Amino acid sequence: MQPDQEMMDLMAKPARNPNSAFRVYEEKAVIVLPERSETHLLNPIGSHIWDRMDGNRSLREICDSIVAEFDVPADRALADLLEFVATLKKKGLVI
Repeated sequence: MQPDQEMMDLMAKPARNPNSAFRVYEEKAVIVLPERSETHLLNPIGSHIWDRMDGNRSLREICDSIVAEFDVPADRALADLLEFVATLKKKGLVI
């Protein structure tokens, strides 16, 4: 990823698909996407990210919250976050 693209990505404010429904049980989010008849289960860090993807928080803010909440280095949190959000976009869970 080029530096300019990374900065643009960090300023992005991803939002959950408004057609998705979700509940969090014991720090794990269960997400239903009715239009695709799919159900997804997220681990605690994935659930933390999902909860913060409200269209108001930037990826940088979400990354900072991961570093503050979990025992993970910032560079690893950022790389994993960008990959996770890209996967959610491909699955139609994030707009």
